Amino acid sequence: MSDEAIQRTNDAEEHRRSYQGIMKASAEIGVPFALALAMFFTNLVMAHGIWLSIFAGVATYVFIHIIVKMFFSH
Repeated sequence: MSDEAIQRTNDAEEHRRSYQGIMKASAEIGVPFALALAMFFTNLVMAHGIWLSIFAGVATYVFIHIIVKMFFSH
């Protein structure tokens, strides 16, 4: 193999690892956090109180994190 072919192979492997890291972080942290934040503010707007809003946000985060780990992470 030439040096250029080896470099392209290394670049492709580096891009693959980078892509997988970004997708893992967004799926396991970003999505549950975004949904928990949405649930928190929705409960605040509906005037359910701060403690119920916090509880709903935390419960949503935990539930969605479990779902993502079980079904969408490889």
